[in-house]
Amino acid sequence: MKLATENAAIVGPSYSPLPRMGTAVVGVGYFGSLHAQCYSRLPGCKLIAVVDPDPAAQSVAQRLGVSWLRDIDELPHSVQTVSVATPVGTHYALTKSLLKRGFDVLLEKPIAETPEQAKELCMLAATNRRILQIGHIERFNPAFSLGPSLLSRAQAIDMARTTQRPPRGDQLNVVMDLMIHDLDLILYGVASVITGFHAEGHSRGITAIDDACVELRFGNGCVVRLNSHWGGAASGNDRCMLVRLEGGETWALDFLRRTAYRTTPTQPHDQDLPTQISSPPHDSLSLQLASFIHASRHRTAPQVTPEHGHAALDLAQKIQAQILGGVS
Repeated sequence: MKLATENAAIVGPSYSPLPRMGTAVVGVGYFGSLHAQCYSRLPGCKLIAVVDPDPAAQSVAQRLGVSWLRDIDELPHSVQTVSVATPVGTHYALTKSLLKRGFDVLLEKPIAETPEQAKELCMLAATNRRILQIGHIERFNPAFSLGPSLLSRAQAIDMARTTQRPPRGDQLNVVMDLMIHDLDLILYGVASVITGFHAEGHSRGITAIDDACVELRFGNGCVVRLNSHWGGAASGNDRCMLVRLEGGETWALDFLRRTAYRTTPTQPHDQDLPTQISSPPHDSLSLQLASFIHASRHRTAPQVTPEHGHAALDLAQKIQAQILGGVS
C-alpha cells in the first residue's frame, strides 16, 4: 500500500511540500486515543484537536499538544478530515452532521446501528462529495495483502477470531464487534453472491451473543465457515484464516502475527510452510489512516467505502437475527 509520503524530501529547486491535512478525532476513548496518537506522527497530516465532552480527554489533548473541544460544532476551519471513534449509537448522527458540514470522515466500524442508517450515510457522502471511509482495519493487515487474489479463487475458507479482551462499553455482541471484521474481508475478497447461510450462537451472560458460528455459501461454490468468541472460549488471541484452493493448496493468513503462509498436499506436515509473506514495519492503524489521508487529499475512493461498510453491517444483522431467533 502506498503511504502518505507527500511531504518526503524531494531534490530540486521547484519542490515545495504540500500543506498538511488538518485532522481531528471525535471520541477519545481507547480507540480514539490511538487514532489521535497516530495522526500526531503521521506524515501528510496535522492533528489539530480532539473532541469529547469527557474532561478526561483534556489530558490526551495536553499530551499531544492540541486543542480539546467538547462538541463538533467547535471544530475550526483548519480541520479537513475527522476520525469518529465513538459508540456505535452515535455514529449516524455525528457522521451525518460532519458530512453535511464538509468534512471527510473515517468512521470506526460498524458503520451504523441499522442498514437503513448506513444507506443514508452512503447517499450523504455521495451527495456532499465527501470521503467516507469505514474503519474495517483488518483490510490493512499485511496478512491480507494477498487476500483478494486468494479468496476469489477459494473453494473453502475457515476463519477463527477470538479475543481475551472484554467487549467494548457499548456492549456490541460478538457478531457486531468481532465477526463483522471477517464478514467484510469475505464479502470483499470472495466477490460472489451469497446463496445461503446458517448461523448458530449463544450467550454466556456477557452480551446477547458471546459465541457465534456461521456457514456462508456463495454462488461460485465457495463455502465459508466463521467462528467468533469472546475470551474464555479459546486460549489466547486466535485470528487465523485458512484458504483452500483447487488442488489442495492452502494458505494460512495469520492476522495476529501479520503474515501469511502457503502449503501444498505434497509437503510433509512436520516441515515449515515453504512460502511466507513478510510483514512490513508499519502497523495496521497507520496504514489505514494514511490511506484515508491519501484519499482525502487526492479525492479518490477510499479503500473501504461506505458501501462496503453497509454490506458488512447488513449481513451481520441478518446473522444476528438468525442467532437470536434460536437463542433461548
